[in-house]
Amino acid sequence: MQSIRKNLTGPEALQILLDGNKRFVAGELEHPNHCEESRKGLVSGQEPFAVILACADARVPPVNIFDQGLGDLFIVRVAGNIINDQILGSIEYAVSHLHAPLVMVMGHASCGAVSAVAQGVKLHGHIASLTPPIDAALKKVKGLAGCWMDNATKELALCTAKKIAESEPIMADLVQEGKVTVVATYYNLDTGEVSVLS
Repeated sequence: MQSIRKNLTGPEALQILLDGNKRFVAGELEHPNHCEESRKGLVSGQEPFAVILACADARVPPVNIFDQGLGDLFIVRVAGNIINDQILGSIEYAVSHLHAPLVMVMGHASCGAVSAVAQGVKLHGHIASLTPPIDAALKKVKGLAGCWMDNATKELALCTAKKIAESEPIMADLVQEGKVTVVATYYNLDTGEVSVLS
């Protein structure tokens, strides 16, 4: 499976993920690359076909949501799927050294980080560092139709994806050259469906 996916484009990688998500929603999982052969084949290296920046929420496991397996996805997880230098460095590594053609930022329904900031909960310690980007997203969508927190989660995913795509020098160059596609998505906890926002 790895060699077949080696020369994928970003849009092709995205379609593989969306097809896997359809299987997940339908309860028709294939569980690819979960065998001993797949595990042993990854000992000497990895060639993930997509990078996913997802929330650390235990209800949001990307490998399951997209019906993928060992070595398929390079996953970076942090509460609120926000971006900082360390996270961006991890993503840069995956696209520049491992040649993953797709970067997906995946927000999700009922995000605890977004909910806490929206409700004005006083966050202590390092948890407080999550507040500024979430607060900015909440302010930007205030008054729009629909659920304020879900709208903010989607806005946060879009803003994070934009920051990644425009980050210089590595990401912006790869995006402009068409070697990497960056998308924002939203995961509905109730239906299991992932929708593309950008």
